[in-house]
Amino acid sequence: MGRLPALIALLAIAAGAALAADEPGARVTLDLGATEASVGDPIALRLSIEVAAEGAEPERRALGPRLGPFAVVDEAWSEPEPGRTPRRWVWEGRLAAFRTGRLALPAVTLRVLRPGAEPLTLATEPRSIEILSVLDPAEADPALAEIKPPVSLPADYGVLAAAAAVVAGLLAAALLLWWLVRRYGARLAAVPPPDDPFRRIAPDAWIYAELQKLLERRLAEQGQVDRFFAELSRIVKLYLAGRFRVALLERTTEEVPAWLRQSGVAAESLAAIEDLLASCDRVKFARHWPGAEDCREAVERAYRIVDATKPRPAATASGAA
Repeated sequence: MGRLPALIALLAIAAGAALAADEPGARVTLDLGATEASVGDPIALRLSIEVAAEGAEPERRALGPRLGPFAVVDEAWSEPEPGRTPRRWVWEGRLAAFRTGRLALPAVTLRVLRPGAEPLTLATEPRSIEILSVLDPAEADPALAEIKPPVSLPADYGVLAAAAAVVAGLLAAALLLWWLVRRYGARLAAVPPPDDPFRRIAPDAWIYAELQKLLERRLAEQGQVDRFFAELSRIVKLYLAGRFRVALLERTTEEVPAWLRQSGVAAESLAAIEDLLASCDRVKFARHWPGAEDCREAVERAYRIVDATKPRPAATASGAA
């Protein structure tokens, strides 16, 4: 700042400035780090409280966030030194001001708490600190330039033209789509879904025919054992789904028994179904390669499951007799 000698002299004067309280046995001393600073510069502030009365101590409260026009930052109390008489507590912090001029630091009031007696009130003297501008004195009051009239900018229609082009493109696309629907609508009609295989025949009759077709394809003799067991698993799940009206094609082998149990399938049949589907999974996922005889044995197991789960014909009166 160019005023270092003056600051050192002021620091020496401020270090000894203090005000003793009127009450006996306690006094407070204020040490100010500087009496002149720039805007925003930190100014050290130190308060020392000496207490001679036994058991008495100052009320260690926060003095911030403001002391008059000054902001208080980094404040903290320190404990007295052991064995020192009289005991002394120290508050230290930093002040900062953000406007220029001679600013008044108000008196700081503190209380000393005494056991069994009224608190003592200590106060410092008001002080003043000169806050200087960070601008060069030659530039502190620059002459104001004459205000110029507003500048007229030419109109920019680029955004409007781009928006109009986008709208025109959307309209053209809509017209093209309408023409395509009019021209090729009949060809783009949705294909009707395949008929439900169980609408015309019973599920047990359907699976018997499907198992026979699977055997006739001779996938095991062609080395396509994994495809054989994948088809067998699909056929069995589709039969069970049609027989008990539950969706099983997307269910795992572990989930199938729980869904069938809710439909009233017997425990013996559930065990046989889970065992057959697990055998198919071992071929599909574990790459277990059984022989042709194993394929025929798996189809026989599927036949037994169908025989155990297909509907029983109702007994007529004459048959019962």
